[in-house]
Amino acid sequence: MRSDRVLTTIDFHTAGIGMRLLTSGLGRVPGATIADKRRWFQEHLDDLRTGLCLEPRGHRGLLIAVMTEAVTPGAEFGLFFIYPGGYYVSCGEGTIGAATVAIETGMVRRQGPETRILVDTEAGPVETIARWEDERVREVTLKWTPSFVALADQVVEVEGVGEVPLDIAVGVGNVFAVVQAPHVGVAIRREHVKRIAQRGMAVRAAVNAQLRVDVPGIGKTSVDNVLVHELPDAHGVSPNALVWGPGQVDAAPCGSGTCARMALFHQRGLMRVGATFVSRGLLGLDFTGRIAGETTVEGQPAILPEITGTSYLTGLSQFLFDPADPVRAGYLLDT
Repeated sequence: MRSDRVLTTIDFHTAGIGMRLLTSGLGRVPGATIADKRRWFQEHLDDLRTGLCLEPRGHRGLLIAVMTEAVTPGAEFGLFFIYPGGYYVSCGEGTIGAATVAIETGMVRRQGPETRILVDTEAGPVETIARWEDERVREVTLKWTPSFVALADQVVEVEGVGEVPLDIAVGVGNVFAVVQAPHVGVAIRREHVKRIAQRGMAVRAAVNAQLRVDVPGIGKTSVDNVLVHELPDAHGVSPNALVWGPGQVDAAPCGSGTCARMALFHQRGLMRVGATFVSRGLLGLDFTGRIAGETTVEGQPAILPEITGTSYLTGLSQFLFDPADPVRAGYLLDT
């Protein structure tokens, strides 16, 4: 066996989306902030991102949380997030999974039925509360960073659909176009996945061609994520599907997207501080979202969101990188 790099991961799924937590093999990642560490990784080790996320070690829909040293006093560890197309500022599924892995594997010592873990992310420190029951982590709550509506009540012309009303919202650093499912001729059902993907990608193309999106703290930006959703029903349940990357549809209800939608619901008067709703993914698995408070981001109204969800550990892996391997850095075939 010949390899100049061995990376260890712990695999899990959160509400159905399979992910990996990269726990060792990188060595120390330099940087005073998580953003600095992510940039250093991007500049020096981006071939490991593609090598892990793409074939033959990964797949086009894989998202990986990378564990680093903490940068905030009291934090246990840091996280940044990689996927085949690049990097994410935050990821609810990944943060819930990382907290679950940390407790269940003993990386972080359990403190009774509730263990609080401070996790550094590029969006800022995130307080997580892991609740223990029957020898496993039953659920994790994220007390997250501000979320807000960047552009409300927009209309774009979508190929094959016509005029589509939508909103641009920011969930803990990630930017989403949010569109109601009936406006693009779909329902949030597993049998509609192909159509959801097609319509979501068409919406993304229209948004980036027709709208200028300026986000406080980010500036002018493209919109890579499209949330197709149905409004909450009488029981407060709101099905949704995220279209992201090269046209993937997330089976889970999307954590940062849930926060973006709560900001939108708050602005529309559908949710108040202290209110909760159920964000349901395509597999019928849920996150619970809660608005914990109000704040501002560069003078713009914003909310302080919380989400609660559950992860399950699925495996342990060690990945080898042979310097003679012709596809060491991975590949993706367009389909």
